[in-house]
Amino acid sequence: MSLSEAFEVDVLQAAAGLGADVRNDVAQLRDDQDRLVTVFGGLGAHDAPDWRAGLSAAPGSGPLPDLSTATAVSIECRWEDLFVSFVGRLAALLPNPSWVVDGDGVVWPAAQVDPSAVRL
Repeated sequence: MSLSEAFEVDVLQAAAGLGADVRNDVAQLRDDQDRLVTVFGGLGAHDAPDWRAGLSAAPGSGPLPDLSTATAVSIECRWEDLFVSFVGRLAALLPNPSWVVDGDGVVWPAAQVDPSAVRL
């Protein structure tokens, strides 16, 4: 997620730059082990309560930013190491700060997600 209004477009462009196949508002990237990570755009304001409720800051990341106006994409992946690698490389290409909300509601700076602690 990000506070940038162009976040979805930025993410899909960055994913394409990493070699993902981008069609409409979905990007898919396979790694060299044929594992898949998928980015879904098109999350509207109606989806916000699903990922904004009960958030907590990741250990050592400082206080939570005000995410009341943040926009988001959804990323599906079954492998923590692939997820963290992809999100970190993606974040490096984005023009604005971004964060990850994991399955436990922990907010991670996108470039600092811990693969041993993140919950997919």
